[in-house]
Amino acid sequence: MDENGNGLSGVYLVAVHPETSEVLTATASDDDGKYVLGSVPLRFILNVTRLGYASQNIPVAGETDLDAIKTIRMQVDAAQIDEVIVTADAPRIRREVGKFVMRNISASPFSKGSNALNFLRFMPMVDVRPEGGISILGKNDARIHIDGRSVGSNQMAEQMLKGISASEIASIEIIPMSGSADAAENRGGIINIVLKRPDEGMRLIATVEDRQGYYNSPQGVLFMNYAGKRLDLTAGVTVSYNQLRQDSEHEYDYLQTGLFTHSEFHEKTKSLYGGGYVNLDYRIADRHRLGAQINLSSTNYRNRSSSVNSYGRVGSSRIDSIYRADVRMKSPEANLNWGANLNYVFNIDDKGSRLGVDFDFIDNENKRDIYSLYHRDSDASSVTTDDFLQRPRTYTQVYGGRAEYLHCFNADNKLRIGISAYRGKADNDFFYGIYSGESYVSDPRRTNGFVYKDYNFAGHASFLRVWSEKFETEIGVRVEKYYARGMQQTTSETINRDEFDVFPSLSLLYMPSDDHELSLDFSSSISRPYYGLLNPFITYTSPSTYVQNNPYLRSSKGYELMFAYMLLDDYMLTVDYLYDDNLWTEFTLPAGDMTRTYTDNYGNSHVLDVSLFVSKSLFRDYWNLSAEVMMGYERTYGEVIGQRIDIKDFSYGITLKSNFALSKKYNWHLDMKYKYSSESHKAAYEIGSTHEMEIYLMKQFRRASLSAGVYNILMPAVTVGNTLADYRFSITNKRYVTGVVTFSYTFGNQRARRVEKRQNESIEKRMQW
Repeated sequence: MDENGNGLSGVYLVAVHPETSEVLTATASDDDGKYVLGSVPLRFILNVTRLGYASQNIPVAGETDLDAIKTIRMQVDAAQIDEVIVTADAPRIRREVGKFVMRNISASPFSKGSNALNFLRFMPMVDVRPEGGISILGKNDARIHIDGRSVGSNQMAEQMLKGISASEIASIEIIPMSGSADAAENRGGIINIVLKRPDEGMRLIATVEDRQGYYNSPQGVLFMNYAGKRLDLTAGVTVSYNQLRQDSEHEYDYLQTGLFTHSEFHEKTKSLYGGGYVNLDYRIADRHRLGAQINLSSTNYRNRSSSVNSYGRVGSSRIDSIYRADVRMKSPEANLNWGANLNYVFNIDDKGSRLGVDFDFIDNENKRDIYSLYHRDSDASSVTTDDFLQRPRTYTQVYGGRAEYLHCFNADNKLRIGISAYRGKADNDFFYGIYSGESYVSDPRRTNGFVYKDYNFAGHASFLRVWSEKFETEIGVRVEKYYARGMQQTTSETINRDEFDVFPSLSLLYMPSDDHELSLDFSSSISRPYYGLLNPFITYTSPSTYVQNNPYLRSSKGYELMFAYMLLDDYMLTVDYLYDDNLWTEFTLPAGDMTRTYTDNYGNSHVLDVSLFVSKSLFRDYWNLSAEVMMGYERTYGEVIGQRIDIKDFSYGITLKSNFALSKKYNWHLDMKYKYSSESHKAAYEIGSTHEMEIYLMKQFRRASLSAGVYNILMPAVTVGNTLADYRFSITNKRYVTGVVTFSYTFGNQRARRVEKRQNESIEKRMQW
């Protein structure tokens, strides 16, 4: 504790052997100033340090001394406060049971002038896409946690990371395979940002960002944090106006009939987004904590699409007919989404045992008006063929709760058990109206309603055991009972789902020496279709294309085994095997003389991925370089709507990430990222090889940072397509070079305590659209 008797966080305590100075164990005090020291002999020296306070070396020689170190008072060291210069080795990724961990973030050259999101962009194993999305080892988007807790949607998470300086991160945990305590629907893994233990006070970070592609898109983020003796407050506000230009060419060949369609699309999307959140954490007593969170966002959406659709015969240059389409999509009013969480934590003992209880609620709405006007061009005239309105409305409510108990027998043996439950309801109302007179009249064959309700009950247990300094294990199991029922309004047709699944997990870690780390992880998961995919309505996008969802989608279960070997901190090898059954994805398939985008199950797959990572510091640490080489083999088999799927695909890629210190004295850095991916064949499409490059120039000031960068500078277009027995298609999407400038300024205390956002990850996963 400090001189006033208040708990002091961030105090480092290291127990060393009194004769050999060997480190026996180490720990740090938590937010309340409490600490747990691992198993040590009765004779040792306890080294106690904290920035701004005088260090202490306390000899311990028996039970009396052990009682004495239960309360340690720290004295302020004025000399340390005036000026502190810290030097440290550059951080490296180390292996821990079930995860990869990077510590000492502030010593990395990539942290200079960076926020947390930019730092992740240049981490090995992690891929941050400029347009949004973060993944691990090429998987689906990972869940983002802060201090071990979910922060809601990834869009909200990325905004929060823009407001956190990389130098304030204590460690980053990369969890490629989630354990039994995590939702079974998480297949992308978890990235956990662990923040440094802060001092009391208030901190405010203002960040402005401007992206210039074909159109300009500004954004502002305001992040505030207050830490008091009992009350902690975290709040944020985000406002953005995104404008996007999309140009594409579509070729569809219907080989059975000998007809083809060529379409050119030009789209402009405008999206005005405003969101905010307030997170409160109140310490009722030394062992009791109560928390509450609320978040609110609003989105106003506009999209204007024009297309020219030419029809003819395959192999002929003659055009039989031309249709033009003008499609306007807008939000009739701003779509409001909000969520709330109430949580309670009881710290049971000084060993770290605790009980946590959470309650969650989410309310979302998604309203769109889609006006479509089709014309047929003939010679010098144009005739209107279709004028109709599609008006989908979706209202979703989800509530749930969970309880978890962690029992620490000692520092080497920990048991975690928990239960959770949630209920969700998605109410879909779809209006299809044909223009008649001065209004749109409902077409009873296409206007419909669909209500979907689901329930999920889960329980989990895991046990962590440290056998020795060289060997650790964790074994776990999760069980889930899932039930859902959907009903169409017009036909009274019902869809029922009733699933019970068991998800085992296992992690082994062996460290024969400081230079060698070997691990083996096994995990199982499930991919359930989210609400937006189960709505059966048809949405027309052009005279020749439409989108249809599928309420009969089945869940896909997967089993994953990963081996990892780390050598000398600079080299890492991962071998990952994944088996999935009942896979589902979005297909582009013929439907009569039209093309349908349709989501369906198609079969099973075996995937083997091998990755090699190398990180080096060159020229007296002025140049830091990391290289990732990836190779993958995929065997997929099955069928979709009578089309046989039989794929044997080999792919490879390389990613280079570079940081060059232009001036260490004035904190100028140049960051570059290059990524190459070979051509690959998936169940629904083939994609050619791609090249991507990002370049950022960064400058760090005492309280501010400035970054200017550019991306999408190598490939002007990306083409995907597929060829089946009676059909083939090709879609080419144009990409525009985009520049981005980001400026952040910190007001007040630069180290304030943060409140982690708590929310049921299962709930958030189901809310995708």
